[in-house]
Amino acid sequence: MSHLTDIFADCEYLYLDRLFEPAENGLSVRILEATSGGQIPSAILDSESFKPVKDVLTQATAIEHREGCRIFELTWPTYVGYSVLNESFALPEPETSTHVGRLFVEYTSSTYLDYLKRASWACADFPGPYRHWAALCLNHIVDVASVDDPAVEVSIASASENIGRGSFEIPIQRR
Repeated sequence: MSHLTDIFADCEYLYLDRLFEPAENGLSVRILEATSGGQIPSAILDSESFKPVKDVLTQATAIEHREGCRIFELTWPTYVGYSVLNESFALPEPETSTHVGRLFVEYTSSTYLDYLKRASWACADFPGPYRHWAALCLNHIVDVASVDDPAVEVSIASASENIGRGSFEIPIQRR
């Protein structure tokens, strides 16, 4: 049986593009698929004056949202809570958390759900049993708790879109 998180299963990386409330206490999140392998822009290489860093950057590949990558529009009609963390400061969920998925994850037990149980009066009686979804993006972690599954629309990036945002993937050589 397929699961909602399966549509993200073959994504290499994700970027958060935007997050907004289309209606009172509803949430829309736009997530961009990204892949590695692009060239580092020459402007970045040319601007690096420290040779050891420049040498490493010449071996790196860009991680970018590009033509042919998917665009995921996720919309929750209601939510109990949501948060966005800078990925640099996020802690991983403990192994005791119950989840399905890798980069887009559904949790039935998590530290975020535990936090909401302490920080709110939301419960199984009202608004009803709720679950936690997490989008594990480069640079951001998006957590959403809702009784509703998100509606998901998927499109493909075209050349006319603003593409190319990204980070770098640097090969590590162990000695």
